[in-house]
Amino acid sequence: MDLNLKDRVAIVTGGAAGIGEAIARSLSAEGCSICILDRNADAANKIASAIAQSGTPARAAAADVADADAVAHEFGQFAAAFGRIDILVNAAGLLSTGPAADLPAPEWQKLSDVNLSGVLYCTQAAIPVMRRQRYGRIINIASVAAMRGGGTVGNALYGATKAGVVALTMGFARELGPHGITVNAVAPAIADTAMTRTVLTDEVRTKVLERIPLRRLTTPVDVADLAVFLASARASFISGAVIPVDGGILTT
Repeated sequence: MDLNLKDRVAIVTGGAAGIGEAIARSLSAEGCSICILDRNADAANKIASAIAQSGTPARAAAADVADADAVAHEFGQFAAAFGRIDILVNAAGLLSTGPAADLPAPEWQKLSDVNLSGVLYCTQAAIPVMRRQRYGRIINIASVAAMRGGGTVGNALYGATKAGVVALTMGFARELGPHGITVNAVAPAIADTAMTRTVLTDEVRTKVLERIPLRRLTTPVDVADLAVFLASARASFISGAVIPVDGGILTT
């Protein structure tokens, strides 16, 4: 299936590792030029270099998505370099574990700044360019924790930030649709990434797998496959959707 993504320009936040990296690589494989925004400058540059060597243009910039001014600056640089912004994937995020009642206020602030405010700031930075083009695809990485108030690993406060991402997705879909911009969210179950491996002990992993009908964890590629479809012309009439990629965990 031709997804008609060749020569589109995509910004992927959190694109230096995990789900963000998988999405950046998958979009590149479909012919997109890739812009990676990540706090880890070395990792972002490494992924951008690998993508460029594969034959599609790629750039990287280091910034915290919770810093609205830094985000606006880097998005401006990306737009100046490539002339447009067609796709935004908001994949940057933090995980919070343990009892929500025990989470210190500074940790909650950091969690909400990255997981929720970061989505807002990046979306706001992309909107002016997408409006001028009368075209855009915005894909947010939410979580099934949004529907469950947390989960086996992520706590209720993590779930709350992802529920906020769901609300932003639906609200922006309504606001931006008249400008030719679609906004959707992908909601994975717990994925096997470097961020989650520190808490995925053998005992926790067994408990999680018992709850997933397909009996495996989400992989970054599972999420990337759907994100690429939502970024494509084949998904032109899908907007405001929140689609689980969870192996059926929400049915249990």
